[in-house]
Amino acid sequence: MKKTIVLLSILCCTATLFGQQRWTVSHQKKTILKNAGEDEKKNIIVINKATLSLSGCLTIRFKINDGTVNRTLMADDSSRVGLKSWENVKTTISVKNADLKKLFDGRDKLLFYFTEIPKDPAKAAVVRMRPLHICTLVLK
Repeated sequence: MKKTIVLLSILCCTATLFGQQRWTVSHQKKTILKNAGEDEKKNIIVINKATLSLSGCLTIRFKINDGTVNRTLMADDSSRVGLKSWENVKTTISVKNADLKKLFDGRDKLLFYFTEIPKDPAKAAVVRMRPLHICTLVLK
């Protein structure tokens, strides 16, 4: 009986770990977050205002590209107002520093989220989606 409970708990933990989406965030070709999971307190990236004037970009790489879902990346401000969204993101998306500068206009914080919706309309109608936090950019 004890062995069965232990095996079931190990199976549940393994399924939970492998079921989570992972991503890597880079800025100016430097990896800042690697194998990151959803954690709003840990996934904070501080960016200098001067680096936004340089050429370069913020790159988000997802570990898994599941062809059965449509992935949407969203940028919000601190009051959760949607500023911009990118549809059908595959494994990598790059946001240029010039675009980040426009998004930061008058703000000091940007929050990036993503959602995944099944491509099959029957499944999409049943699934409840919630935005998953990727990272928070703080302008210094």
